[in-house]
Amino acid sequence: MPTAVPEAAPRPRRTQQERRAGTRRALLEATSGCLVAHGYAGTTTTAVCRRAGVSQGALFKHFSTKDGLLGAAAEHLYDELTERFLERFAAIERSTRDPGERVEQAVRLLWEAFQSQEFAASLELEMAARTDPALRSVLGGVLTRHAERVRVQAAALFPAATGERYDRTLDLVLEVMVGMAVSRIADPDPDHYRRLLDHVCDLARTALAPPEPTPSDQLEPTSTP
Repeated sequence: MPTAVPEAAPRPRRTQQERRAGTRRALLEATSGCLVAHGYAGTTTTAVCRRAGVSQGALFKHFSTKDGLLGAAAEHLYDELTERFLERFAAIERSTRDPGERVEQAVRLLWEAFQSQEFAASLELEMAARTDPALRSVLGGVLTRHAERVRVQAAALFPAATGERYDRTLDLVLEVMVGMAVSRIADPDPDHYRRLLDHVCDLARTALAPPEPTPSDQLEPTSTP
């Protein structure tokens, strides 16, 4: 006699807030996907809606302007890059306790992020913002928040790296990598960027890794009679 198969429990209905959050995320992922696949010129609201499976009316309920959508998508791209970096750096922290090695591996992970399609998509937005004041206004706030978050996370990952010298070194590493990422678009010579990256790693190790204690630092202080 066949046994009865228990019926699956019905899925709980999503709340309106959950549905709105789901639609918003779908739009952000669709916009990011369009930017990666088709660039700025191919990221139209029609293409985004088609990719997200929603109507244009639904899009403009969440984002009143296309520039607002693009700014939010840029933030979404930076969030994805940051989460990926932190996840991979956690494995590095578990594998080595050497401060200099951690700094070097962090710089190399950064360069991987700057070579990613997500960063290329964000670059397209920055280039478009040069001649689009509305997009520039939206994107400026996104970039400022992202830069501040990078500084906070760097301080958390490398607590010994404090002071103006360390701050300027971090800024220098980031700016150099932006320039390398832009140059690489037209001149993708891997040996050239490997040499530059090795040099940036050396500079970062010198400036960001705490110095090794000298024998005199390790001596116990003697009390005077």
